Amino acid sequence: MKFPKFKAPYWPKEAIEKEVVGIRAKYPSIQHIPIDVLAFAEFDLGLEFDFAALQQLKQEAFLRPDLSGIWFDEVAFRQPALFHRLRFSAAHELGHYFLHRDIYRGVEFSTVEDWIEFIDKIPPDQYQWIERQADEFAGRFLIPTPDLSKAIDEAVVNAEQEGFFGQGQEEVLEFCARVVHRDFRVSQAAMERRIRKSEFWPHPDLPAS
Repeated sequence: MKFPKFKAPYWPKEAIEKEVVGIRAKYPSIQHIPIDVLAFAEFDLGLEFDFAALQQLKQEAFLRPDLSGIWFDEVAFRQPALFHRLRFSAAHELGHYFLHRDIYRGVEFSTVEDWIEFIDKIPPDQYQWIERQADEFAGRFLIPTPDLSKAIDEAVVNAEQEGFFGQGQEEVLEFCARVVHRDFRVSQAAMERRIRKSEFWPHPDLPAS
């Protein structure tokens, strides 16, 4: 099967932030925390959900190439223990939906296998770019910047009261992620990454290391 030449679009973090802010302003259903990403995808965007055995391909979700829906792993979707990961996977696919529409419009596939074959043909550096962009989108979508700033401020106050300041910045970061991740319904690991990469870390109230 022939595939079109692939080049990742340029999406700096500032542009992704602006995109997320614009999307949230447009849809009332995602203006409050926690964001119900599955309901947003299904009811606001009109995306259909399909299910397939994706874990054998080391994936939990795929955006349909025609942008009409998302394939989910049939097992992961029904496992409560994987709920946070699945939400992030859904937000990641929405990152492709909003950031990479032109890529998807250039290909036409009807099966997951065809789509996997296309992904395998993408130059690794270009594929890593679009995946990083989709991850950046997902983090900013599920953990919006203004809400993150407020959550970190409150968590840092609690960390000082609990005596974590003397244990170092990494311990304070872990504490902050642990106490706020459930409010956003993301994993602690996802929250730690979001805090670490944000402009709010290291927090100005932390003692100099």
